[in-house]
Amino acid sequence: MANITVCLYTPMKDLMAGNGISSAITQQISMLKTSKINVTSDTADFDILHINTPDPFSLYAIYEAKLRKKPVVIHTHISAEDFRNSFIFSNSLSPVVKDYLKYFYGLADTLVCPSEYTKKLLVEQYNITKPIKVISNGIKIERFKDKILRAKRDIYRKKFNLNGKVVFCCAGVFERKGLSAFINVAKTLKNKNKVSFVWFGKILPLLTPATTLKTYINQKNVIFTDYVEDIQAAYASGDIFLFPTREENQGIALLEAIASKKPVIVRNIEVFDWLVDGVDCLKAKNDKEFIAKTKILLNNHRLGEKLAENAYKKLISEGHDLKNIEKKYIEMYTNLLKNRSDLCV
Repeated sequence: MANITVCLYTPMKDLMAGNGISSAITQQISMLKTSKINVTSDTADFDILHINTPDPFSLYAIYEAKLRKKPVVIHTHISAEDFRNSFIFSNSLSPVVKDYLKYFYGLADTLVCPSEYTKKLLVEQYNITKPIKVISNGIKIERFKDKILRAKRDIYRKKFNLNGKVVFCCAGVFERKGLSAFINVAKTLKNKNKVSFVWFGKILPLLTPATTLKTYINQKNVIFTDYVEDIQAAYASGDIFLFPTREENQGIALLEAIASKKPVIVRNIEVFDWLVDGVDCLKAKNDKEFIAKTKILLNNHRLGEKLAENAYKKLISEGHDLKNIEKKYIEMYTNLLKNRSDLCV
C-alpha cells in the first residue's frame, strides 16, 4: 500500500539521549525515511500513529488519534520489571508503573515487542489481549564493519587511558544493568591481569540513587565515561563485552557488541535465550561465574574469536539488520490499515 504516512511521535526523545529507547527511535526514523513510508512528527496529518514512550504527551496524542479513528501502534520498550533498580524511587513506583502500562498498552491497535520474552511478559503478567508483533529493535550492522572499527580503535583507548585488554559495557549507569557484578569482576581481575575495565554510559546524578553514585561510580577499579558521542569508537576500544544486566526487553547494546564481533558474556536470563552458552556467548548466573567466564576469555583469545564469529552469524541469520526490520514495519503498517474496516484507506 503506497503513500502511508506514519506519525512517529517522540516528545521525550531529546530527554532520553544516550539510552536504548532513544537509540531505537533514532533507528526507526532513519529506517523508515529510506523506505516507502512517509514519516512525520506532525500529529495533525497522518495515517498511523506510532508511539514509543508512555508519557502524558503521547497519551494525549493517542486520545486524539482514537477520536479521529486513526490506528495506533505502541512500542513496548518499557516494563515495570526493567523500571526497577534504575531511578530514585523506581522500586517503590514499580507497581504504579505496571498498572499505568497495562492501561497505556491496552490503548493500542497493535503492540510491537522487541523480543518473545517481552511478549510473554505482557501476555502473562499484564494480561494484554491486543495483537502483538515481535519485531527486533535491530541495528544498522554496516555501521560496525571491521574497517570502521579499526580506524577508531585508539580514540577512546587514548582518551580514557585504557591499557591492555579492555573489558567493557555500554549501558545506562543503573544497578539493574548489573553494575555491582561488573565492579566485582574488575576488583578481582584488574590487578591480576593487564586489563582495563570501562563502562560507557550516561550518568544522571539527579535521578540516580545516592548509594549507586557513592558505591559504584566513585571507585578506582572501573572507568565510568559518562555519555560518549561516538558509539563506534566505544565498541572499537573494547575486547570483551561484559553485560551482566538483570532485566532487558532486548538489549540494543548487546546487538551492537555482536555486530562489532566482540565476544560477549551475559547473565543467564530468559531474554537472552536466543544465544547459546559456549557456542556464541558465555553465560553466568552470579558474580562468581562472571569472574570465572571473564577470566576464561582473557586467557583464551581463540575461544573469544570463535564465540564472536558464531554470534555474528546468528545476528545475521535471525534478521536483526535494519534492512529486514524495515520490511516487517511496512508489512505491519500496510496490514493494519487494510484490516481496519472502520477507516477509509
